[in-house]
Amino acid sequence: MNSVNRPKAYLKVRHKSVRHALSELKLDALILTHPADLAYLTNFTGHDSVGVITEKDFFLVTDFRYKEQADLEAGWLKQVVRDGKMTDALARALADAKLHRVGFEANFTTYGQAAGVEKALKELKDPPAGYVPAEMVPVEDVMVNQRKVKDDHEIALVRKSAAIAEEAFDAIRDQIKPGQSENYLAGLLIMELRSRGASDSSFLPIVASGASSSLPHYRPSEKLVLKDSPLLFDWGAVVDGYCSDITRTFSLGRPNAKIKEIHKVTLAAQLAAIAFIRPGVTSMQADRVARDIIEKAGYGDYFGHGLGHGIGRDIHELPTLRKTGGEEELRPGMIVTVEPGIYLPGIGGVRIEDDVLVTHSGCEVLTTMDKSFEGCHIE
Repeated sequence: MNSVNRPKAYLKVRHKSVRHALSELKLDALILTHPADLAYLTNFTGHDSVGVITEKDFFLVTDFRYKEQADLEAGWLKQVVRDGKMTDALARALADAKLHRVGFEANFTTYGQAAGVEKALKELKDPPAGYVPAEMVPVEDVMVNQRKVKDDHEIALVRKSAAIAEEAFDAIRDQIKPGQSENYLAGLLIMELRSRGASDSSFLPIVASGASSSLPHYRPSEKLVLKDSPLLFDWGAVVDGYCSDITRTFSLGRPNAKIKEIHKVTLAAQLAAIAFIRPGVTSMQADRVARDIIEKAGYGDYFGHGLGHGIGRDIHELPTLRKTGGEEELRPGMIVTVEPGIYLPGIGGVRIEDDVLVTHSGCEVLTTMDKSFEGCHIE
């Protein structure tokens, strides 16, 4: 077995960017408690571990269960293998590195974790000469902003993830029949994802039959799939840590006239938004393009969520394509979902979602499955 003894070039670029951000914030280090942030900077995929990036060093505080894994995935990290509390081991690492201002991501680090480290720093046994406990500084969105723009390595993995997600669905499409449970189809899809190299699904797949398709974040149940009704699938794959996210709404059997109508409106809104996406467009402008079409068709009250969100190591990342709130300009390398929907209580809903890469000249749709009403008909 070979250890990774030095960080890959793309990791070094990321380290440099984060260290620049720390300098701007006047921090000596940043504690990484969110697994996606730690994996982004190290390629280490173990759990119950915390990273600390400083101006010159990168520490991993872990335990015996993950020591060998850390050697194999990121042997260049300075390991601190704990045999007691994480907070005590982390405080010792901060003290030995003689750090003064240490940031922690307030939206991912729990109050108990931060308070525990502060307490351990103050009560440190056998402190080094001249020891002064480090100041713990809460910060927000340092890493999520670092991760917004994907490099070539990440784009390739999202592209692969999308391809596997589509292949997995293609494998089950001909097996879909009325009378099957939503849970059965969700499980079948997960099996096909994993059999094609995905480590997992990006989230529990949504399989929503009939009127349940009007619930945007429906959880599949033992409800049986109905003939002559809409059938919404929302799914994605995780490949080497990167997510995809796709939604298609099918007509199972004889098409419903109202579902056919809102499918046409939703598809028009989605295609218009995708055609509009390019560098310099803001998150709210992209949303407005799709929302205008849905509102003009009389369904504005039935499209209540934002147009989409970033994807990467997390299924929901920045930027957020939203109808309200702060605006952000899209930049080359960002990957976002474009997923307008119309949801009619008691009747059913339609959502169409693709993964879209912002390029230097416009955008590229990474998902390729047919989304026309005819192409989404299952006999």
